[in-house]
Amino acid sequence: MKNIVVLFILFIYSCQTNNVIISSKPVNIIRKIVSFKENEEVNILIADNNDIIEVFKENSSHNCKKIKLGKSYSLKIIPVSDLIQHGVESPNEYILNDSTLIKYNHYYTLEKNQNICIIK
Repeated sequence: MKNIVVLFILFIYSCQTNNVIISSKPVNIIRKIVSFKENEEVNILIADNNDIIEVFKENSSHNCKKIKLGKSYSLKIIPVSDLIQHGVESPNEYILNDSTLIKYNHYYTLEKNQNICIIK
């Protein structure tokens, strides 16, 4: 019986994968914004490395942060795609609306809601 318990513990230990610490704490990143998409609730900033940054629109303010396409910005974000459990097959596609799918490398959301004004 003791041997079975030891074998069971070894089996459980050997089946474990590397522990990955995943955090939803905001971090700063620098990305060059090359394109954008939007709907009524959200702006999607698309970076040059195919990362997307989701920015929920702020309803209470008419002020907006000006973003010029082709320029790099430092953004305080929460990594969303890293919160998906590893080993789970999930397509790297963001569904903006019924007809718009955005393929991405990494998916982030801005820490705070904010209105965005795009300058081309």
